[in-house]
Amino acid sequence: MSPLINENDNTQLIRIPDIYEVKNALFSIDSAKTLFPNGFGAGFFKQYWNFTKKDLLNCILEFFKNGKILKEINYTFITLIPKANAPTQIRQFRPISSCLTVYKIISKILVNRLRSLLDKIISPMQSTFIPGRSTHDNILLRHEIMHKFRTKIGKTAWTAIKLGMEKAYDRLEWDFICKCFQELRFHSAWIKWIMEAISVVNDIPSGLIIPSRRIRQGDPLSSYIFIICMEVLTESFIREATTHMLGLVLKSVHNRQLFRVYSLLFADDCLLFSVKYNKEVAHD
Repeated sequence: MSPLINENDNTQLIRIPDIYEVKNALFSIDSAKTLFPNGFGAGFFKQYWNFTKKDLLNCILEFFKNGKILKEINYTFITLIPKANAPTQIRQFRPISSCLTVYKIISKILVNRLRSLLDKIISPMQSTFIPGRSTHDNILLRHEIMHKFRTKIGKTAWTAIKLGMEKAYDRLEWDFICKCFQELRFHSAWIKWIMEAISVVNDIPSGLIIPSRRIRQGDPLSSYIFIICMEVLTESFIREATTHMLGLVLKSVHNRQLFRVYSLLFADDCLLFSVKYNKEVAHD
């Protein structure tokens, strides 16, 4: 991955938060969510902000100053949400992680700082979770390309392959996540915060589970970590497509300029495009 993060970016990322940043993070959390088994959801801290703000701030500053988070704060209670009406297999459940409100405030602060940099480090092929981009852009482009598929005639054929990533969050290795942030030249303090945040202890009614990989469904950070790691795959696509002249060449309706589309990304779903001669398609 290319080193895209500069010194100014890192300075903004690793600053110590003040009371206003903590309050903004807290009040951006849905009051009805983060009801961990202790019952202290975001609504509680909002309602009693004037009484809790000092202790809450000190608790959060401890993390940003020392780079360590109390494991009891980072406990995650896993709940299985069925994806089918009558699930019979474990793959038909979605594990949702219920995090403590204090942790979610820390996570929100990290997310809010990271979001401003995503446009410069995430390729235009990815449209999900990026401020200033819309998933609808890729959806409309996909519809336009599929329309071209039906009307295309000549000696060449357009091909598309859809890739779906099963259990994508569960298969991300923590060492790989760390390596991605290092390659982008994030500050070592920022990487330490991220790794401390995702290194969790999962709590279930029957006991504790200590994992060595995965990011959590339900953690505000997870979506952004995932698309950053996806850039490794995207750069591989671009490298191969550039070397072998793959992808589709389209014409912009705005300025009539030609541009090449290698793939379209929708979070953990991917469409790959290429052009082949008709005889090659028949042979395949």
